[in-house]
Amino acid sequence: MVLIDSENNIASRIRKKIDEVNSISNVSLEGAWVILEILPQDYSLSQLSHLVEQNNARIMNLISFLDEETSKSFLALKLDLEDASNVVRSLERFDYLVKYLIQKQSLTDETMKNRLDELMFYLEM
Repeated sequence: MVLIDSENNIASRIRKKIDEVNSISNVSLEGAWVILEILPQDYSLSQLSHLVEQNNARIMNLISFLDEETSKSFLALKLDLEDASNVVRSLERFDYLVKYLIQKQSLTDETMKNRLDELMFYLEM
């Protein structure tokens, strides 16, 4: 997986931290990574876990990373879901900035693609 962003430096540092944790903790379970950017004073693990668990997901791993240049914290949450789009929407509703999302292709994207294909087939008849 490659993180692409205009802030390549931060993205590569986050990717490196995730790789380090994967090697140490042997996190080989399928699931999504959600990377949040927050100010340290806005960090509340209980609120984050509550929002994640409301969407029938569990936090399997959590990495926190403080960027000393910007004084912002980055939290990488490893979830037990392959499609974390519902969790991301909940986090965004509560004003969390989702910086990156690493997951398999969204299942909702696949459903929408199938529906579009069916519509195009119907229109061609």
